[in-house]
Amino acid sequence: VVDHKTQNAAQSALEKIKHFFETDQDIKKIDPKLNAKFDDRSLSGKVSGSQFKADIAVKDDGSGSIVSVTVDLPLLLTPLKGKVEEVLRKKLNKYLA
Repeated sequence: VVDHKTQNAAQSALEKIKHFFETDQDIKKIDPKLNAKFDDRSLSGKVSGSQFKADIAVKDDGSGSIVSVTVDLPLLLTPLKGKVEEVLRKKLNKYLA
């Protein structure tokens, strides 16, 4: 699980996360078949591809929000988990700054 606290309001954070998963080339390098679906009402989303899946949840937290990304990798790709989480942490910092 990758958690990121941001000063962005929850809806704004979700929009930025959508943009990240739809356009970022580094995440596409890890999984070119990545497909993301988001639900604005529940402030959540699901990402799936051939390499990994992830559930995304955004929650209000005081004046900002917390973005949680839960990564699910097939057993054969467990060695990639650290790389996927590293890219997610770096990109969450960039997109939610």
